[in-house]
Amino acid sequence: MVLEIAIDVQDVSIEYKSIPKGIMNRKNEKRVKAISKVSMTINKGEVVALIGKNGSGKTTLLSAIGGFLRPASGTIETNGRVFTLKGSNPGLIPHISSRENVRLMSQIYGIPEHEVSIIEKEVEEFCELGEAYDRNYSSLSSGMAGRVGFGFTTSLNPEILLMDETLGVGDAIFREKATQKAMEFMEKGETILISTHSLNLAKSMCNRGIVLDEGAKVFDGPSEDAVRFYVENIVNRGR
Repeated sequence: MVLEIAIDVQDVSIEYKSIPKGIMNRKNEKRVKAISKVSMTINKGEVVALIGKNGSGKTTLLSAIGGFLRPASGTIETNGRVFTLKGSNPGLIPHISSRENVRLMSQIYGIPEHEVSIIEKEVEEFCELGEAYDRNYSSLSSGMAGRVGFGFTTSLNPEILLMDETLGVGDAIFREKATQKAMEFMEKGETILISTHSLNLAKSMCNRGIVLDEGAKVFDGPSEDAVRFYVENIVNRGR
Protein backbone atom coordinates (compact mmCIF):
# COMPACT_ATOMS: atom_id res chain seq x y z
CA MET A 1 0.00 0.00 0.00
CA VAL A 2 1.35 3.40 -1.00
CA LEU A 3 1.05 5.90 1.85
CA GLU A 4 -0.21 9.41 1.03
CA ILE A 5 1.90 12.20 2.48
CA ALA A 6 -0.08 14.85 4.36
CA ILE A 7 2.75 17.05 5.68
CA ASP A 8 6.25 17.21 4.19
CA VAL A 9 8.82 19.39 5.97
CA GLN A 10 12.30 19.40 4.46
CA ASP A 11 15.37 21.10 5.94
CA VAL A 12 13.33 23.97 7.38
CA SER A 13 14.96 26.77 9.36
CA ILE A 14 13.05 29.72 10.84
CA GLU A 15 14.63 32.86 12.23
CA TYR A 16 13.41 35.75 14.36
CA LYS A 17 14.83 39.23 14.78
CA SER A 18 15.93 39.93 18.33
CA ILE A 19 16.34 43.62 19.20
CA PRO A 20 17.44 44.65 22.71
CA LYS A 21 15.15 47.17 24.43
CA GLY A 22 15.85 50.84 23.72
CA ILE A 23 15.98 52.83 20.49
CA MET A 24 19.77 53.10 20.60
CA ASN A 25 20.14 49.34 20.63
CA ARG A 26 18.64 48.79 17.18
CA LYS A 27 22.14 48.47 15.70
CA ASN A 28 22.63 45.43 17.96
CA GLU A 29 19.82 43.55 16.25
CA LYS A 30 20.44 39.81 16.17
CA ARG A 31 18.84 36.97 14.28
CA VAL A 32 17.79 34.05 16.45
CA LYS A 33 17.21 30.66 14.84
CA ALA A 34 14.00 29.25 16.32
CA ILE A 35 13.95 26.16 14.08
CA SER A 36 17.14 24.64 12.68
CA LYS A 37 17.07 22.35 9.62
CA VAL A 38 14.07 20.29 10.70
CA SER A 39 12.80 17.58 8.36
CA MET A 40 9.83 15.26 8.84
CA THR A 41 7.18 13.52 6.78
CA ILE A 42 3.74 12.80 8.21
CA ASN A 43 1.41 10.49 6.32
CA LYS A 44 -2.34 10.88 5.96
CA GLY A 45 -4.12 9.40 8.96
CA GLU A 46 -1.23 9.69 11.39
CA VAL A 47 -1.76 11.25 14.81
CA VAL A 48 1.57 12.73 15.88
CA ALA A 49 2.62 14.40 19.13
CA LEU A 50 5.08 17.29 19.02
CA ILE A 51 6.96 17.16 22.33
CA GLY A 52 9.45 19.57 23.87
CA LYS A 53 10.03 22.12 26.58
CA ASN A 54 8.79 25.71 26.31
CA GLY A 55 10.97 27.48 23.75
CA SER A 56 11.89 24.29 21.93
CA GLY A 57 10.18 25.48 18.71
CA LYS A 58 6.90 23.56 18.79
CA THR A 59 4.59 26.56 18.27
CA THR A 60 6.90 28.08 15.67
CA LEU A 61 6.93 24.86 13.65
CA LEU A 62 3.14 24.51 13.82
CA SER A 63 2.75 28.14 12.72
CA ALA A 64 4.97 27.50 9.72
CA ILE A 65 3.10 24.32 8.74
CA GLY A 66 -0.19 26.24 9.10
CA GLY A 67 1.09 28.92 6.73
CA PHE A 68 1.46 31.74 9.27
CA LEU A 69 5.27 31.90 9.15
CA ARG A 70 7.62 31.74 6.18
CA PRO A 71 10.76 29.66 6.66
CA ALA A 72 14.13 31.30 6.14
CA SER A 73 15.11 28.17 4.23
CA GLY A 74 13.72 24.76 3.38
CA THR A 75 10.28 23.72 2.15
CA ILE A 76 6.91 22.85 3.66
CA GLU A 77 4.20 21.10 1.64
CA THR A 78 0.74 20.06 2.85
CA ASN A 79 -1.81 17.90 1.10
CA GLY A 80 -5.34 18.80 2.22
CA ARG A 81 -7.25 21.51 4.08
CA VAL A 82 -5.18 22.70 7.04
CA PHE A 83 -6.63 24.39 10.11
CA THR A 84 -4.77 25.45 13.23
CA LEU A 85 -6.29 25.68 16.68
CA LYS A 86 -4.08 27.46 19.19
CA GLY A 87 -5.34 27.18 22.75
CA SER A 88 -9.10 27.31 22.50
CA ASN A 89 -9.83 30.46 20.47
CA PRO A 90 -9.46 30.58 16.66
CA GLY A 91 -9.96 34.37 16.69
CA LEU A 92 -13.53 34.85 17.87
CA ILE A 93 -14.79 38.39 18.62
CA PRO A 94 -15.48 39.11 22.31
CA HIS A 95 -18.39 41.59 22.05
CA ILE A 96 -20.77 39.47 19.95
CA SER A 97 -22.47 36.17 20.74
CA SER A 98 -21.11 32.73 19.95
CA ARG A 99 -23.87 32.25 17.36
CA GLU A 100 -22.97 35.53 15.65
CA ASN A 101 -19.29 34.58 15.80
CA VAL A 102 -19.96 31.28 14.07
CA ARG A 103 -21.96 32.99 11.31
CA LEU A 104 -19.30 35.65 10.78
CA MET A 105 -16.35 33.25 10.91
CA SER A 106 -18.12 30.92 8.47
CA GLN A 107 -18.38 33.79 5.99
CA ILE A 108 -14.72 34.72 6.53
CA TYR A 109 -13.69 31.13 5.83
CA GLY A 110 -15.74 31.13 2.62
CA ILE A 111 -18.44 28.68 3.71
CA PRO A 112 -21.37 28.73 1.22
CA GLU A 113 -24.43 30.50 2.60
CA HIS A 114 -26.59 27.36 2.55
CA GLU A 115 -24.06 25.55 4.77
CA VAL A 116 -23.68 28.28 7.41
CA SER A 117 -26.87 27.32 9.26
CA ILE A 118 -25.74 23.68 9.31
CA ILE A 119 -22.41 24.62 10.90
CA GLU A 120 -24.14 26.99 13.32
CA LYS A 121 -26.40 24.15 14.53
CA GLU A 122 -23.54 21.66 14.66
CA VAL A 123 -21.44 23.97 16.84
CA GLU A 124 -24.42 24.72 19.10
CA GLU A 125 -25.02 21.00 19.67
CA PHE A 126 -21.31 20.37 20.34
CA CYS A 127 -21.05 23.24 22.83
CA GLU A 128 -24.17 22.38 24.90
CA LEU A 129 -24.27 25.95 26.24
CA GLY A 130 -28.04 26.48 26.23
CA GLU A 131 -29.00 30.16 26.38
CA ALA A 132 -25.34 31.11 26.89
CA TYR A 133 -24.77 30.42 23.18
CA ASP A 134 -26.48 33.75 22.50
CA ARG A 135 -24.60 35.72 25.19
CA ASN A 136 -21.54 37.80 24.41
CA TYR A 137 -18.57 35.52 23.86
CA SER A 138 -16.56 37.52 26.43
CA SER A 139 -19.01 36.54 29.19
CA LEU A 140 -18.27 32.83 28.87
CA SER A 141 -15.91 30.88 31.09
CA SER A 142 -12.68 29.64 29.52
CA GLY A 143 -14.10 26.13 29.23
CA MET A 144 -17.35 27.29 27.61
CA ALA A 145 -15.44 29.59 25.24
CA GLY A 146 -13.12 26.73 24.38
CA ARG A 147 -16.04 24.58 23.30
CA VAL A 148 -17.14 27.28 20.84
CA GLY A 149 -13.69 27.78 19.33
CA PHE A 150 -12.92 24.09 19.08
CA GLY A 151 -16.41 23.23 17.84
CA PHE A 152 -16.21 25.80 15.07
CA THR A 153 -12.73 24.85 13.88
CA THR A 154 -13.50 21.14 13.72
CA SER A 155 -16.85 21.76 12.00
CA LEU A 156 -14.87 23.07 9.01
CA ASN A 157 -13.80 19.46 8.41
CA PRO A 158 -10.05 19.97 8.13
CA GLU A 159 -8.07 17.15 6.57
CA ILE A 160 -5.02 18.25 8.59
CA LEU A 161 -5.65 19.55 12.10
CA LEU A 162 -2.83 21.34 13.92
CA MET A 163 -3.46 21.65 17.67
CA ASP A 164 -1.25 23.81 19.89
CA GLU A 165 -1.91 22.83 23.53
CA THR A 166 -5.65 22.76 22.79
CA LEU A 167 -6.44 19.58 24.72
CA GLY A 168 -4.85 20.92 27.89
CA VAL A 169 -6.89 24.11 28.29
CA GLY A 170 -10.38 24.93 29.53
CA ASP A 171 -12.43 22.98 32.02
CA ALA A 172 -12.80 19.22 32.37
CA ILE A 173 -15.95 19.15 30.21
CA PHE A 174 -14.18 20.97 27.38
CA ARG A 175 -11.15 18.69 27.54
CA GLU A 176 -13.37 15.62 27.44
CA LYS A 177 -15.41 16.88 24.48
CA ALA A 178 -12.31 18.08 22.61
CA THR A 179 -10.59 14.73 23.11
CA GLN A 180 -13.70 12.89 21.92
CA LYS A 181 -13.88 15.08 18.81
CA ALA A 182 -10.19 14.47 18.10
CA MET A 183 -10.82 10.73 18.39
CA GLU A 184 -13.59 11.06 15.80
CA PHE A 185 -11.08 12.72 13.46
CA MET A 186 -8.72 9.83 14.02
CA GLU A 187 -11.46 7.32 13.14
CA LYS A 188 -12.14 9.20 9.89
CA GLY A 189 -8.48 8.84 8.97
CA GLU A 190 -7.63 12.54 9.10
CA THR A 191 -4.17 13.79 10.07
CA ILE A 192 -3.55 15.40 13.46
CA LEU A 193 -0.37 17.06 14.72
CA ILE A 194 -0.61 17.93 18.42
CA SER A 195 1.80 20.10 20.37
CA THR A 196 1.36 19.08 23.98
CA HIS A 197 2.99 19.06 27.40
CA SER A 198 0.80 16.14 28.47
CA LEU A 199 2.97 13.05 28.13
CA ASN A 200 0.04 10.79 29.01
CA LEU A 201 -1.99 12.30 26.17
CA ALA A 202 0.92 11.86 23.78
CA LYS A 203 1.16 8.17 24.66
CA SER A 204 -2.56 7.41 24.72
CA MET A 205 -3.75 9.33 21.67
CA CYS A 206 -0.75 9.50 19.33
CA ASN A 207 0.93 6.70 17.43
CA ARG A 208 4.11 8.68 16.90
CA GLY A 209 6.10 11.34 18.71
CA ILE A 210 8.55 13.95 17.46
CA VAL A 211 10.80 15.58 20.06
CA LEU A 212 12.18 19.10 19.56
CA ASP A 213 15.02 20.55 21.61
CA GLU A 214 16.34 24.07 21.09
CA GLY A 215 14.82 24.22 17.61
CA ALA A 216 16.19 20.90 16.38
CA LYS A 217 14.48 17.55 15.89
CA VAL A 218 16.22 15.11 18.24
CA PHE A 219 13.88 12.11 18.12
CA ASP A 220 11.19 10.69 15.84
CA GLY A 221 9.53 7.37 16.60
CA PRO A 222 6.69 5.56 18.40
CA SER A 223 5.02 7.83 20.95
CA GLU A 224 6.00 5.78 24.01
CA ASP A 225 9.64 5.77 22.89
CA ALA A 226 9.46 9.52 22.21
CA VAL A 227 8.14 10.22 25.71
CA ARG A 228 10.84 8.02 27.25
CA PHE A 229 13.55 9.81 25.24
CA TYR A 230 12.18 13.22 26.24
CA VAL A 231 12.10 12.39 29.95
CA GLU A 232 15.49 10.69 30.07
CA ASN A 233 17.43 13.05 27.82
CA ILE A 234 15.77 16.44 28.18
CA VAL A 235 13.65 16.64 31.33
CA ASN A 236 16.31 14.92 33.43
CA ARG A 237 19.23 16.64 31.73
CA GLY A 238 21.46 18.31 34.26
CA ARG A 239 19.72 16.82 37.28
